Amino acid sequence: MQDIVKQTHKLLIKKKLTVAAAESCTGGLLSSMLTRYSGSSAFFVSGTVVYSNKAKRDLLRIPAKSIDSHGAVSREVAAAMAANVRKLAKADLGIGITGLPAHRRDSS
Repeated sequence: MQDIVKQTHKLLIKKKLTVAAAESCTGGLLSSMLTRYSGSSAFFVSGTVVYSNKAKRDLLRIPAKSIDSHGAVSREVAAAMAANVRKLAKADLGIGITGLPAHRRDSS
């Protein structure tokens, strides 16, 4: 995983692209990985943890209707998180991560 992170770091700097991340179930893990190496301020604009639906609505302006109709853990909400964090942070790229946390997936 470390090699992928280093390659991503180098590529973003080389391409002069900026990125912002909106994370739910990962709790900031991606943001931590992207900012691990020196020079990340050249590309990393913002990382936001929006674990609750309220945070998704209030901070990222995800419509409640979208969360209610598709579910917080859906492709549609993840795409809206990515688009909105990109716009709000004025970044070139936006990443939206949502899903079930490991402790919820493992319970049978």
